[in-house]
Amino acid sequence: MRFIKVVCLASLLSSSFLYSKELQRSPEVRFGSIQEYRKHQALLKSRMSPPSQNPVSKSDLGLQRPVETKEKGFGYHFGFESKVQYSNNPGSSPDTAKIIDSSGIWENSLSNSFLLGAYDMGGASFSPILGLSLSNSKYFGDDSLVVLDSSSLNISFVGIFQFANGWSTRGGLNSSFDFDNSMTQTYRQSAPTIGLSKGFNIGKASAFADLSLSYYLSNTQFEDDKMNRFETALLWGIQIPIGDFEISPYLRLSYANYKEDRSEFTTNTGIDFSYFFYEWLAAKFLISYSNRSASGTEGGGKDFSRLDLGGAISLNAQF
Repeated sequence: MRFIKVVCLASLLSSSFLYSKELQRSPEVRFGSIQEYRKHQALLKSRMSPPSQNPVSKSDLGLQRPVETKEKGFGYHFGFESKVQYSNNPGSSPDTAKIIDSSGIWENSLSNSFLLGAYDMGGASFSPILGLSLSNSKYFGDDSLVVLDSSSLNISFVGIFQFANGWSTRGGLNSSFDFDNSMTQTYRQSAPTIGLSKGFNIGKASAFADLSLSYYLSNTQFEDDKMNRFETALLWGIQIPIGDFEISPYLRLSYANYKEDRSEFTTNTGIDFSYFFYEWLAAKFLISYSNRSASGTEGGGKDFSRLDLGGAISLNAQF
């Protein structure tokens, strides 16, 4: 009788473990590049633009070579965003293994970026930036979604070289740490990255294109280093101001080769509609669509698609 109880208990624990694993959001699917780019450009613009230019601008993309560098060159960016979204695939789960069809997501994020000086190097200017951000996500609409609730800590360091005509290059290191409700670490990854960007203006709009190469070193709660990968990504975005409104479409294409026999092509595209109450405070309507196509021996059944839409209140300021 005791043996039967032990077997039943083991089966129950095993089922719970596997169910939780299936519900875990895909941790390597992150599309924060557009936000990071905007924060960096806003911070650089506030400290390195000509004195006659307003240091806090809603259109913070497409930074041109600074006419002159401010004496101190140090700066600080503070950001906070609270958003509520609907998602038809909250865990970015493979289409063939999706357990939850849809849910609501409430996410709060706090970010800090420190510009550690602006240095004139003759034909270019160099700016090191230290970043620290924290986010918390709560899922609602189904009691089982509590397994997806998580917090993430991100630490980054990047050095940006700016050249004439809007060109810039960078190198840096980004580390992310994910935690569940009990603050147990479920995932971590570190990625050395190099990138090349070009910013330009189209009338009153500002746009950019960015190419990056990254290698991700990862560790998860369920799999050992299987998400280690080399990734090439192309990011494009444009900001179109219309009075107090702003329309910001973007597109990110990436190709990743994993340590295991698996490769993936991922598309993430979206558009933000923003209304600015002040230059530092905005309300947003957000739409994004993501799609992944996987191939290779280990890539079968890992394709997914995801549609998110919702609204946010965003606060951003430079000092």
